[in-house]
Amino acid sequence: MKEIELIIEHSKHFRVRYGEIKYIIIHCSTKSPYEQVKQLDQLGLSAHFIIGRDGKIIENLSVDNVAYHAGISSWDKSLDKSLNEYSIGIELEAPTLGQLKSDYTNKQIRSLLNLLDYLVVCYGIRKENILGHSDIAPDGKPDPGIGFPWKTLANHGFGLWYDLRSLDKSIDEVELLDKIGYNIDNLKATRIAFCRHFLPSEVDKKVEVKWLVDNVFDDVFEIKNKEKYLKTLRAVAKVYTKNKEK
Repeated sequence: MKEIELIIEHSKHFRVRYGEIKYIIIHCSTKSPYEQVKQLDQLGLSAHFIIGRDGKIIENLSVDNVAYHAGISSWDKSLDKSLNEYSIGIELEAPTLGQLKSDYTNKQIRSLLNLLDYLVVCYGIRKENILGHSDIAPDGKPDPGIGFPWKTLANHGFGLWYDLRSLDKSIDEVELLDKIGYNIDNLKATRIAFCRHFLPSEVDKKVEVKWLVDNVFDDVFEIKNKEKYLKTLRAVAKVYTKNKEK
């Protein structure tokens, strides 16, 4: 495990943590790390870490404290209205809010992988609980976007990826999304969130950031390749279910 250099810029917006840390939530912002520190402070929000495109990491808050990063959110039938108490929030700098692969630099992803390595070892966080903000808040947030390299993370042991040769028996969309852990109150939003994470080819790039923020999920969104979508959904449900049983 590599030594991690941190730039300390601690927020005053937090509370003491009493819950067990279970999740790592990955976010992104179009702003530079120091601009993010300023904006979060102005909004009364916080994150634990902010990683710039240059790979430098700001610690915005000690992990011992609860950061205000997840908002209204849920995963795997969680009971609280927010995952803040049980999660670590990591913000990434991404010029188009993660809509392009080029948003995320090699230096940035290396720093993220090193940080994840440290956090997973220290807090025993399970692979299936490394998630994006759009996963836990499908109808509220689009980040870290379709350009985020989830498969690369999974190849390094952080998060899960799927194998299309291994499929869940179910063919029911709602049941499969529920098995993975998604909140299915707004099925259309959840469908888009799933595609952003696991099937980004289904989601049109919207590099106009204001439009994306104002239209987190598109009311006219339709799956282009329904057969591929269902097969991918079954494969993801299979790997998540299998991993939860370990």
